Amino acid sequence: MRILLLFLIIIIGIYFIFKKFYYLAKRNLFKDQAAWSGKDLNIKYSKSNEISESKENDNYLKIIAEEAKVYLEDQSRRESE
Repeated sequence: MRILLLFLIIIIGIYFIFKKFYYLAKRNLFKDQAAWSGKDLNIKYSKSNEISESKENDNYLKIIAEEAKVYLEDQSRRESE
């Protein structure tokens, strides 16, 4: 009987703790929503210098493939030695 009573008290305590956390989380969520609701967000995008400076004829996949080929050749030489 004591075990059942102790278990019931623990369950009730956990219930009230989670109920309080749920209430606090819900209140904070709605508070943030009220702060942002009705406002138009204007996002200003700046142009990236890296993109505008890149050349159209650059083939990045070819550059990566060449670097990978050199790396693999070095690895095979090390393994053979």
